[in-house]
Amino acid sequence: MRVKVTPETVTVGEPAELTVTVLVPTWFTRPPVYPTFELANAMTRQPPDNSFPFRERVGNESWSGIVRSYQIYPLLGATYRMAGQSIAITYANPGADPLTVNVELPEVVFRGAVPAGAESLDPYIAGDSLELSVKVEGELDDLAAGDAVVITFTAELDGLPAIFLPPLAPDLELDGVSVYADAPELEDGASTRRSEKLTLVFDAGGDFVIPGQELRYWNTASESIETAFAAGLSIAVDGPPAIAPENDVASERRWLPIVTLLVIALATLLLLRRWVPTVVRYFRDAAARRRQTERYAFTQLEKAIGSQRPEAAYHALLAWLERLQPGTNARSFARAYGDATLLGAVDTLSAGIYKDAAEGIDMRPLRAGLATARKLFLQQRSPRGRPSLPPLNP
Repeated sequence: MRVKVTPETVTVGEPAELTVTVLVPTWFTRPPVYPTFELANAMTRQPPDNSFPFRERVGNESWSGIVRSYQIYPLLGATYRMAGQSIAITYANPGADPLTVNVELPEVVFRGAVPAGAESLDPYIAGDSLELSVKVEGELDDLAAGDAVVITFTAELDGLPAIFLPPLAPDLELDGVSVYADAPELEDGASTRRSEKLTLVFDAGGDFVIPGQELRYWNTASESIETAFAAGLSIAVDGPPAIAPENDVASERRWLPIVTLLVIALATLLLLRRWVPTVVRYFRDAAARRRQTERYAFTQLEKAIGSQRPEAAYHALLAWLERLQPGTNARSFARAYGDATLLGAVDTLSAGIYKDAAEGIDMRPLRAGLATARKLFLQQRSPRGRPSLPPLNP
């Protein structure tokens, strides 16, 4: 078994190549069973033609070998360690049944680094070029109340995978306009692409402004921070404007009790100002502690699964497992506390983050399986779930 990662330090968003070489003295009777090589805050992929057989002289014998490579994209500037994983290998044993052994992989360490000068980027985006566009399907002339338009926000990056591109469409709140958002579309290839569509239905007339887009990114060619920009839109719609709330004497009278309550509340806060900082600090610390709990991480995982977004569910799963038991990966947890259905759902989710978003995957088995496995895990870790001591007297 030989394992190598190159380079040992890689720029965040660029892949480190993990190469695993397996050799046996006869021949393989079935393919080796590899781990997923999943890491928290990193993305693991198998490139095309990532595996091939070969033969190698070991002493005076010719051994059979398989080389498999993986690409690991660090998402943060940090040190990454991979240890405690093994490969199941089955090979021929002439004159007897094939032999199966589990070989533990040696520890692999590499580092993700942000280029000097790019530390201020949030999110970190890097590539040779980045282009933004805001396009409208249909004509903007002669629009009237009741009409609709579709606006597409697109980013094309010659660099990192599309998952690194942040949300593009603005959060529009326009009086007299109903806004409907489609699921983002992600495409990887020679250049990566993220596109988001908003459908605007004009319930009333008026002049509406759609803001432009701006993203800062690290230009890997010039080794400097540059800004990509797409101009916004101005849309004129014929028709009566949205009805404003009535401002009559009755509404003014309704405000009087509210103002009175606000005055009383302000007076109370002034009297209690000595205790307010303590109370605020208590609730802030309580909220921070709650966000660090396993229960909170599992709640966030359930929300991510319910959103039907594989990439969000995948990263929420890794974050929850890190809170549940640091160093645990998804497949190991599924094998230890779940069943074949959960293990298949984890594999489907892992593969689904690289598929077209329009295909979709069924996450119901994943949600149900994780809830059952979590309950079993917590029961086994609870003192009440452990067997009591046997009686001492006969």
